[in-house]
Amino acid sequence: MKNKVIGILQVAATFIGTVVGAGFASGREIIQFFTQYHSFGTIGAILSGVFMTWIGTKMMVYAKRLDAYSFNELLAALFGERIGTVIQALLFFIILGMTGVMLAGAGAVFGEQLGWGRQFGIVLALILGVLFLIRGVRGLLFVNMLVVPLLVGFVLVTFWINKAGAQFFPETSHIHWLFSAFNYSAFNLSTALIVLVPMAKEFKDEQVIRLGGILGGCGLAMILLMSHLMMLGRSDIGLFELPMAEMVRPLGTLMHAAFICVIFGEILTTFVGNIFGLTRQLHSVFPTLFTIRFAMLSLIICTFFIGQFGYASLISTLYPLYGALCAVVFIYMCFVRLPEKNR
Repeated sequence: MKNKVIGILQVAATFIGTVVGAGFASGREIIQFFTQYHSFGTIGAILSGVFMTWIGTKMMVYAKRLDAYSFNELLAALFGERIGTVIQALLFFIILGMTGVMLAGAGAVFGEQLGWGRQFGIVLALILGVLFLIRGVRGLLFVNMLVVPLLVGFVLVTFWINKAGAQFFPETSHIHWLFSAFNYSAFNLSTALIVLVPMAKEFKDEQVIRLGGILGGCGLAMILLMSHLMMLGRSDIGLFELPMAEMVRPLGTLMHAAFICVIFGEILTTFVGNIFGLTRQLHSVFPTLFTIRFAMLSLIICTFFIGQFGYASLISTLYPLYGALCAVVFIYMCFVRLPEKNR
């Protein structure tokens, strides 16, 4: 029973940690997809949480029943070999770009908030990420179990201190909030599955995956909604690369420093998870050309160069585009039926 509970918590933490990266923890994604729509964004945040919980859990169970080694096998089962290969290539480059955004976020943490220089943050994230990646799945689970509870606790405390008051009902009609909420769910879940699929293979009990997915999705929805409500009504908050950190700054040096550590930790969880999933995907397609270590090294070098671009500009330009591209995949996942357990 104890091992089952630990497994559920590991799945939940990895679910949250994979989605909650630099854009989410810093607040940039939340402003881009929700807060700019004011009260409609509140409804959008709730809908996104429901979508990600439902489809994320469903796809992890699907992958488990297929015994999928990587996201490639899941896509081939869903769309067939030809279409699946096209989608694999598309999502591979999307996630590679997003992983570079994680490094840009690490640079923004140290540059904007600490004044220590962008490159220091990027290199530190690379070094720590490699140390966790060396441990494989255990390293992935460990870094998420370490960082995610800190983020959840911090959001709860900050929300209570700010006593965020927001309007939960829309004032005017604005259909864009609905598309934005859907695109956010599609983008984050489609890219998170590159990590969640190989992780699901490591757990023998399907109920652990199912309960962990539900717990993780609900936790993700909670911190998404609370973060949105804290920033709602702050007209100047979008001017910062790390708006959530600016929300915390008036609470004192200690709280600000603690939150900076949490943001950096969440950047690390997504970076480690993405490199882990992309490595398996690359090795699965080109097993003779790319060994595990060579694939990992190649991906790290690519993300380092992507991370040299500005963090806020990457978020505002790439994420909405990625969301639209992932929407088709996400819609199909809503309607696909699970395979039989004995498959």
